[in-house]
Amino acid sequence: MRQKILKELVKNRDNFVSGSQLAESLGISRVAVWKHIEALKKEGYDISGVSGRGYQLNDNGVIIPDDIRAGLSQQLIGSEIHYYPRLDSTNEALKRSIKECPPEGMVYVAGKQEGGKGRRGRKWESPPGGLWFSFLLRPTLPLPQTALLSLVFAVSLVKSLDVFSGLPCQIKWPNDVLCQGKKIAGILLEISGEIDNADYLIVGIGINVNVRINDLPAAIGANSTSLLEMSGRVIAADEVLKTVLKDLDSYYHGFLKNGFSAIRLEFKSRCL
Repeated sequence: MRQKILKELVKNRDNFVSGSQLAESLGISRVAVWKHIEALKKEGYDISGVSGRGYQLNDNGVIIPDDIRAGLSQQLIGSEIHYYPRLDSTNEALKRSIKECPPEGMVYVAGKQEGGKGRRGRKWESPPGGLWFSFLLRPTLPLPQTALLSLVFAVSLVKSLDVFSGLPCQIKWPNDVLCQGKKIAGILLEISGEIDNADYLIVGIGINVNVRINDLPAAIGANSTSLLEMSGRVIAADEVLKTVLKDLDSYYHGFLKNGFSAIRLEFKSRCL
């Protein structure tokens, strides 16, 4: 029931939705609506309640997994999606789930990361307004081949972000995506396995979607940008995620079938 209430709030995110309206559409009491709203707040959702007006979701980055999956057909990456309003790190959360044997292609998305990280353990600023997600793969490849996926996914990501930025993005080797010389996204691969085969691969991706650069620490903000800053408008995070997952899946299967040579020229043309 909470997810149904959340979907109603997302659908009407620019307006307040009254408790009686929610109760009537969902067939529950207003008290039950209030209890579910309070539970959602405790989970980390930013919901305002105003007497006489109702409830409003204050976060335009909330992802509804069912809506994303509905647009992904039968693809592997995104076959299962979990959204959390906040996590320490989507990579770490996905790693903790490994003992439960999650399906390949499963995606964890966070509205905010409190312990996001980049290469070499560097902190990755992950405020609300960004798209922070990780997914699980089990490629049957030697580790050197698996490591090339960092470049494959970078090519995929610049293609996706071109659609929303309005300007061509570029790759700064090995795992940063830049737009007009400023960082807009990054990729982190974490591999577990032996030299001849990976047990699993976790791919973490962070994209500055509606992040306001002034909200970032000065040292980071000076070299960063976002889709909001580039396009001058708020971008729907769910549309970005859907596009990115489609391209990631397409490039991943292309790499498995044809190797890196098939996209080498595309990588070189995009490499800063």
